Amino acid sequence: MTSLTPGGYLDLKQLIFLLTAVFVLAGLCYSISSAGGSRRPLSIRETFDLYVRSAQNADLEGLFSTVTDKDKFFFVTGGGKLIDTRQGYYEFHQRWFNATGWEMPVELLEVYEGEDYGYTNAIFHYREEIPEGGSYILDSYFTLIFHKEDGKWKVVADICAPISRAVAEANPEIRYDLDQVYLFDTIKQRRTVRKFKPTPVPEEHIMKILDAARFAPTAGNQQPWKFLVVRDRDTLNRLKGEALGWFLESYENERKPDREQLDRMREGVRESLGGALSAPVYVAVLVDSEASYPDYVIYDGTLAAGHLMIAARALGYGTGFFTTFFPEDKVKKFFHIPAEYKLICFTPVGVPESWPEMPPKKSLEEIAVFEAF
Repeated sequence: MTSLTPGGYLDLKQLIFLLTAVFVLAGLCYSISSAGGSRRPLSIRETFDLYVRSAQNADLEGLFSTVTDKDKFFFVTGGGKLIDTRQGYYEFHQRWFNATGWEMPVELLEVYEGEDYGYTNAIFHYREEIPEGGSYILDSYFTLIFHKEDGKWKVVADICAPISRAVAEANPEIRYDLDQVYLFDTIKQRRTVRKFKPTPVPEEHIMKILDAARFAPTAGNQQPWKFLVVRDRDTLNRLKGEALGWFLESYENERKPDREQLDRMREGVRESLGGALSAPVYVAVLVDSEASYPDYVIYDGTLAAGHLMIAARALGYGTGFFTTFFPEDKVKKFFHIPAEYKLICFTPVGVPESWPEMPPKKSLEEIAVFEAF
């Protein structure tokens, strides 16, 4: 037996040194074994946490590590697009991860871990800043399905079921659902269109638009309107010629122009009518002056025309509240409209050659007055 001291026994300093060496060696061995991959695999809960942190931090490598370690796999987007490469997966998520001004708090509801399969249920609270100001809010139930791959839990499928979509503006507590946003946007996007493509308007769309118009407010529910729908191109071409004559006759009587002025006006009006009467469908909005409340029919008809135009815009069509080229007495005679009906407007319905830009609008501060002037 080797003697470490004259007496053959370890002294205190040697004992401390030996124990320290043992602990250091044990730590080194543990580190080596961990680096070699023998560390305990992550549980489903831990894999879920890594998945969420990676998504929240826009960490593609971290996210992909929870999906698969293989280079070949299949990934189907919510829109049905098949992606079957790691690069394709990266590119799909990169567009989202590169965006700024978003966050996604997650509320874990349930974890199940079986022998080979498991799942998590959670609510994902997605928030994104929008260019118009405020934020887009999407709350969804999110289920992740897990399967073991080489002894590690991997996400093999995710199922997203939206709970609600909304937009918040200045006050984050006041939210508008997407149906409300769509309505407001449709109203703002309505334009007076003066030139149209020949694209036909399906009869189903025409009836849908008129159906919206008939739900306009009306005095005493009298509903005094009639909607004359004109689609015959020969009739519209004849109307174009007649309307030119009507306008020039009125112009001559009121302004007494010379020949040059008259010719210049003729060319301008012909061009305007060519655009205004280029749509495939026209609606004359009429009201019955013999209705129960005749003093209100003009308001009823105007409200119906407004509903008609908003409904048409919702379906992608342009319209216009046209009266200048279509004097009531002339139009009634042209279309054999009964005497008791008054013309509110003559509006095209069609696909615009291009949508006009938004004209300048007064601010709310200029037009809104509260309580009293």
